[in-house]
Formats: sequence, structure tokens, C-alpha cells
Amino acid sequence: MVLRFLKTCATVLCLSVLIGTTARADVAFLVILKVPQANEDAFDALAEKMLDASKADEGLLIYEFARTGETVYGYERYTDDAAHERHQVLIKPFLPELIELAEFERIVTLTDISERSRPGFEAMGAEIGALIGGVAQGSLGD
Repeated sequence: MVLRFLKTCATVLCLSVLIGTTARADVAFLVILKVPQANEDAFDALAEKMLDASKADEGLLIYEFARTGETVYGYERYTDDAAHERHQVLIKPFLPELIELAEFERIVTLTDISERSRPGFEAMGAEIGALIGGVAQGSLGD
């Protein structure tokens, strides 16, 4: 009976370790914008302001933009829901100009989204991605 109890405990411990290593609190998503060539310079200046404002943003892991022609990709990653929510408040003053300069084409989540964050992403029309798996080094991998 003691042996069965110990085997059960070992199984539960192994499962909790496996589940604990796959459960992630971070929030990551990709934003795809269409920025007409006529708005390129103004958008780049706005992006620089947004990046500068984000430099000391606690819990922000990655916030970057890349361009291919008129398409701009924004990649964002936060330590958790609270960090993402803080960033939304920080960026809010820039949104009217962003909406004026660019058209949102797609928002795709790249991590499992918590029930707390899901309504906000769905309200933005985001496609909720299903995490398949991943690996990270340094500050992203715990």
C-alpha cells in the first residue's frame, strides 16, 4: 500500500512538472498593418515615439516593427496579462494617429491567451492562435 501511494505521488509530481513547464503566462502576438507609402515617414516617426515610450515598460519583453513594402509587422511579447494591460494604457495616446496612418489587417495571438485577455483580443478582431510549442533562451525561457 505504501509503495502504491509513493508511485501515485511520483506520477502526480511528474505530471505537475510537465504541466508546469508547458503552461505559460506570457502574452505574445503579431499585428499586421498596411501603411500606404504616403504615410511611411509619419508612421516611422510615430513608431519611434511608441518605442521610446515603451523602453522602460515593466514586463515588456519584445516590442518591435518590421516593414516589407507597405506591410508593417508588429511583434509584441509581455511577461503576463498585467504587463500587456499596462502597455495598452501606455500606448493609448498614440492610437488615434496610428489608426489615421495605418490600416489593421490582422492580429494573431502566438501564445495561449488567458480567459482574462481573450475578450480584449476578440474585441480587436484578433485570430486566437493555438500554441503548438516553442523554445526560448535567455529572458524568455524559464
